[in-house]
Amino acid sequence: MSLYRELILGERWQGEAGETPLEAIEADRSRIVQCSPVRRLQQKTQVFPLDVKASVRSRLTHSLEVKETGRQLALRVLPGIEQEVDKEAFISLVEMACLLHDVGNPPFGHFGEVVIVDWLGSRLPALFRQAVGKGSRQWPMLMADLRQFEGNAQSLRLLHSLQGLDLTLSQLAALQKYVRGAYQRRTAGLWQQKPGHFFSERPLVQQIRIRFPSTARGRYPLTYLMEAADDMAYGVADLEDAVDRGVLSLAELEQALLSEGNDYLKSRWQEAVVDEPGFFSRFRQGINRDLLTLVSDQYLRHHQAILDGIHDAPLLAVEEAPAQALQWLKEFAHRRVFKRREVEALELSGFAALKGVLEAFAPLLALPAAEFTTLDSRQDANGLVLRRLYHRLPPRHLAAYRRDSRGAAYFEKELEREWYFRVRLLLDFVSGMTDTYVLEEYRLLCGFQG
Repeated sequence: MSLYRELILGERWQGEAGETPLEAIEADRSRIVQCSPVRRLQQKTQVFPLDVKASVRSRLTHSLEVKETGRQLALRVLPGIEQEVDKEAFISLVEMACLLHDVGNPPFGHFGEVVIVDWLGSRLPALFRQAVGKGSRQWPMLMADLRQFEGNAQSLRLLHSLQGLDLTLSQLAALQKYVRGAYQRRTAGLWQQKPGHFFSERPLVQQIRIRFPSTARGRYPLTYLMEAADDMAYGVADLEDAVDRGVLSLAELEQALLSEGNDYLKSRWQEAVVDEPGFFSRFRQGINRDLLTLVSDQYLRHHQAILDGIHDAPLLAVEEAPAQALQWLKEFAHRRVFKRREVEALELSGFAALKGVLEAFAPLLALPAAEFTTLDSRQDANGLVLRRLYHRLPPRHLAAYRRDSRGAAYFEKELEREWYFRVRLLLDFVSGMTDTYVLEEYRLLCGFQG
């Protein structure tokens, strides 16, 4: 069985820095809280895109709630762990994984992911043929990787390859909900549902797996707590925001809950007293109190399997009344909130903006490598337009492109490596935009900028 002293380390990608594990993990906290990807969450969608109402949650306020829930879970789990563990480091790793869990999400959330994946699937093959020609035997794997944009994998890329935060391997491991690379076929193994990293971060993931062998087959243990905290935080909150926004009435929710919910959910609803101020806070706290007990009990019950990387289910995937109640609330939100005309109208704006920005920058991907790298010297009319598009790409992302397109490992052909990281450059740029930024960029590119 793995031991926490082997899992909670101060080691970083660039090697040990002479810090104790706690010192290194505390330094991670400072780097994380002050990094720009966390700040950008304040203008990214949780449920309602582009909402100006301060009481409605953004990705940032959601992530802060997840962070606090993760902290409470860690505090409940620790007394039941019978081996030596650095408690402060344990809590910090869970908290920071919770704070960071959504930083790789593109504008307009999961809907934005779908738009990006659809565009990549329809446009990349032809753009590759224009820019490079015929692919090598490795290219189908690399193309599969590029076509599977996923927020979890982008989080790892953003923090490690773009921001260069040099977080501890323990902190990076705690972020990985899925073990499959986007370049790998889905198998019957554990946690294969979505890609957890891209080919560009393969060297990092290999180092994590060498340091923590159990992650080669399963999750890092503290990831289970981060995932449960996320589920707990949005289960009630999305419905609260829907009522606050006027998209859903309390009467409508109550009628459905009392007719479809389990006895546990009905009792929690009635105990919260819907007609009195502060109802939703009482309702949420009552459910969360029971879920905290349930999740911490599940973690300790399956402790050895979790440490060994072989536990095969989320902590909330149990036939217990509080977990079933939470699942009903999430399914109800999906049916009655996310499919509302008001929400879908906002998502259509996001669809047009995201697809429009990607299409506007697509000509940069059609260029041969020699033309793309010499855009600054182009003086013809078409070259001047392309050069201006090139100049809109962030300097930090361009620096990462130049570094990796020249020397990243595991690529068999130089031209394919360059084009792979050129696509990553565009995806890094677009996925890092806030909801408002992508709309502004789209308006500018359409000539509507005031």
